[in-house]
Parts: sequence; C-alpha cells; structure tokens
Amino acid sequence: MIITVTLNPAIDVTYRLPRLTVGEVHRVAEVTSRLGGKGVNVARVLHQLAEPTHAVGLADEAFAEALASELPSTFLPELEEVRRTVVVAAAESTTSLWEPGRQAAPGADLRLLDLLEDWVVDATALTVSGSLAPGVPVDLPARIARLAAAAGVPVLLDLDDAALAAAVGTGAVLTPNEDEAARLLGDAPDDPVVAVKELATRHGGPIVLTRGRLGSIACADGACWEVSPPAGIAGNPTGAGDATAAGIVRGLAHGRPWPEILRDAAALGAAAVAAPVAGEIDTETYASVLAGVRVERIDHEEP
Repeated sequence: MIITVTLNPAIDVTYRLPRLTVGEVHRVAEVTSRLGGKGVNVARVLHQLAEPTHAVGLADEAFAEALASELPSTFLPELEEVRRTVVVAAAESTTSLWEPGRQAAPGADLRLLDLLEDWVVDATALTVSGSLAPGVPVDLPARIARLAAAAGVPVLLDLDDAALAAAVGTGAVLTPNEDEAARLLGDAPDDPVVAVKELATRHGGPIVLTRGRLGSIACADGACWEVSPPAGIAGNPTGAGDATAAGIVRGLAHGRPWPEILRDAAALGAAAVAAPVAGEIDTETYASVLAGVRVERIDHEEP
C-alpha cells in the first residue's frame, strides 16, 4: 500500500472557456469541482492504476468525510477550512489561481505523525506532495520522511521553498524544478546535469529535476539519466506533475530500476495532460506513449 500525504488540500475548480481575455466578462462553458490537492491527486492516479493506496493528511471535517466516500483516506480535521484552487482552461492558455490555505490547529503535526507511525508499518512507499497549510512546521515533511525511512519505506517528497530545503539530507527522492534547484544550490552551475549531480551529492539521495516540456534529469545510485517526454500532447498541464510523482512512487514501491521508473513517470505525466482534470490520466494516451519515452544514461564528466 502506498501512502500519499497532503498537508494543504484543496477543492479544485476548473472553468473551461473558449478564450480568456483579461478585463472582460466571460460566460463559463463548463465547470468541474472536485476534492484535491497534490497528494490527493497522486492517490487518484494510483487508484486509477489499480495500485493499493491510502491518502492521509490534514483537512476540515467536510473535506475528510467527502473524500473518504471517494477514496481510501484518513484526513485529520485540523484545518479551519480547506482552500480552493481555480484553473481557467482556455483554448490558448491555462491560468491557475491558488488560495494560500487556512490555519492548522496547534499540534496538528504531532497528531499526524502519531497516525502515520501506525500506517507506515504496512506501507510499500510514501509520498508527501504539495504546499504546507499555515501553521504547519516547515520540517514536517522531513520528519515524515525519516519516520518512513526508519521503517524501511521508500519516500518521495514533492515540495518547494522552505519545506524542500528542510528535506535536503533526508535521503528521500526529491523532485525540484529548475528554479527550486537553483535556490537550493545558491550559485547553481549553468549545466543542469552538473547541478543535479551536485544536489544529489549534497542531499545524499536521488534527485529528479523536472523541466516541464524539456522532460527531466535524474541522478540516483551513482548514475544519471535524461528523460525526453513525448511531444505533441495537447490539453491541461495541471496535474501532470502529480501523475509523474505517482509514477515515481509506484516504481519505488515495486523496486523497479530507475530507467523504468522514469519512463513510466514521464508517460503518466503526458497522459495527465490529455485528461480533462487533475488527478486523472488518459489511459489510451498512457498506453500509446509509454514505449516512445526516451531515457538515456548520461556519461557526464565534470570539467
């Protein structure tokens, strides 16, 4: 069973428009609303892949009860209210509006750790994904990673800013984008391969550098790979990173080799772009692009 942890869930609202013009009134053609947040979206993708998973996190009572009716999940009612995220999907662009999240109750982190201490015993892998609600200590994902690692459970941390910085040194798989990696390194090398190798050495664990349409660069176990995603996939990129994370954590749970993990993760990311909302993949796209994802070993020597 894969555990996904979400520390700042959301109600994801998607507006679909033929076009978006700033300053004008728009009549929305289609609206979808669903319970989400990055870790919840990871759990949804895993559930769609028939992978045993359990979503865990912090929320309010209404969110926790509603999600439990849809997915195997346990969310502690520790937030004043769950935030909303709004995606405006138009033909020419996708615009996202994120609310910051609501205050967590004092001691919420300790209660969540107590819950996870019981759950990790039966886990095959664990991921902490997304932002932290106000009041949640920035080192909570790192503490969760160490708790899982002590139980022999592989961990993926998809974080940013202070929480990502606090996770360096845990040995968990980290998935920064290029800007986040540059902030971690301070004076980052111009060559992204050198940067990833340097960060992996500093971290003492695997790094998967996400680069959007350029794919990713990964360093793990003394080797590095460059991943080129499939081209020509049109749709909504919101949720692609969560599907990619689902592919990585699924591979970790099954002990697959890194090239296989990276290929599967890239294909799932593309399949999420082709799906209408975050937390889903288009299974036909996934099947059609999987074999065509290029994962090349990088024999790169630093100057």
